[in-house]
Amino acid sequence: MSHRHQASFVSRIRNLHVGRIGVASALAGSLLLGCSNQQVKVEMVAGEAGPERIFETNRTNRDEIGRLSEAYETAPMERAGGRDGVRFEGVFAERDLPSEIGNRNGWSTLPGSFGTAYYYIEQFGAARDDWTAFRDRMNAGELWIRFAISFFESRIDGEAEQVEWRRFAEEELLPDAMSAFLRFNAGGYVQQGQRIDTRFRPPQERGPRTDDEWFQVQVFAPLVGFAVERGWVEPWEAQLTLLSGIDGWVSAGERAWTRKELADPIVKRSVGRFVPGADPGEIGPANQKLILTGLAFLWWVNTSKDAVTLMLESPAIPEADKARLRKGDRSIDLPGPFGIPIGGGARPLESEVVLRTDVEPFLTNGTWDESLGTVSFTTRIYPPSQRRRMAPPVFHANWAVPDASAQNAIFGGVELVGQSLAESAFWERMFDDDRRARWAEALEAAKVAGSPEPLRAFIDALDGEDAESLPAPEGLRDLVFRASDA
Repeated sequence: MSHRHQASFVSRIRNLHVGRIGVASALAGSLLLGCSNQQVKVEMVAGEAGPERIFETNRTNRDEIGRLSEAYETAPMERAGGRDGVRFEGVFAERDLPSEIGNRNGWSTLPGSFGTAYYYIEQFGAARDDWTAFRDRMNAGELWIRFAISFFESRIDGEAEQVEWRRFAEEELLPDAMSAFLRFNAGGYVQQGQRIDTRFRPPQERGPRTDDEWFQVQVFAPLVGFAVERGWVEPWEAQLTLLSGIDGWVSAGERAWTRKELADPIVKRSVGRFVPGADPGEIGPANQKLILTGLAFLWWVNTSKDAVTLMLESPAIPEADKARLRKGDRSIDLPGPFGIPIGGGARPLESEVVLRTDVEPFLTNGTWDESLGTVSFTTRIYPPSQRRRMAPPVFHANWAVPDASAQNAIFGGVELVGQSLAESAFWERMFDDDRRARWAEALEAAKVAGSPEPLRAFIDALDGEDAESLPAPEGLRDLVFRASDA
């Protein structure tokens, strides 16, 4: 790794903080000071000697400080006099970005004649356990559904009704519940893959749907169709559900009507199938009957012999805990259903990455801020057993910074930007030595002429359909031929 130019990097980053990012950093620092969760913040920018990186955390210990000091080849700076964690700064080679808390990351630079393309990725969270952790959460979800099946069976009168309940539960309720969660979890992963800090709009926030929100609708709309296909709701109920808030905002009146006219009747219809005449009441925290049923269910889980039988049969319970259950010891930690902890759970890691690109990335799942010239990634990372989605998200960004001098000399202005600029750099990367030499000659001639005209012959020569051809990217080709034809 390289830590040359450390002083200039620190100076430039500090100037950046005093300038455009100063207010945001000060605000973030004040929030961190009162935050009880572990939080990490990373700031990065492309530097002449390699990617420049700042790492801050509000929680650390002596061993971690020693390891990070070795990675950054510098002692940490204390935040808030040491009361709010530490801060490290360094400059690294592309392949030597540090792993501060088990995170994995990568940085690549692709230079071209008209500018440079960059690529950045980072993931926080445990590595290479996605399938095992997801399987464990699904097993825990199935266990809790089986708890509910057995509990409600004990509250159904009549042998015929109980037999029908068991058939329904095994053939419809359990497989559909598992499938629904699988689809929801996958949708959440896709949703966050498209935009890291995605969120559902709070009820009081008005206004039309954003592009990201419309993407969310497209991702989760099939779940409503799944409910129709499996017979849980009627098509007209699904249609009304989709149309409520399709414009991006659900008013208080719409919410009340939807609960009363759609949700409550659906629940009552499902319950009445096995307990005729039963009235579960309105869905919500004011429903005392629902609360008491929930408390009775939890009591049953902790005291019933049937619950122990289900635990012993479930792959969600470790063998060591099963041995304790067989001895009559029920003091084990039950995994939450589908990773949702019962009674709290471990606090998430709050992670934020602020990447200064100065130009808008052409491909990213971060949030672009035009005023700061940054793309940011903010999310919470849960332990594998409590993840809300299939796997931790991967932060990524692709952007391209034009070489203004080179483009001005040939095109008379900065014309090749964004994806087109990155494609051009990739195109040049495929040249062999001979083509690279001929391209360099064409570029020199174009600079002398102050026109892209000398580039035409080279681009035409590489055009074609066979494997030896390397057609120029459309953005570059259109620019060269349009400018030289003018």
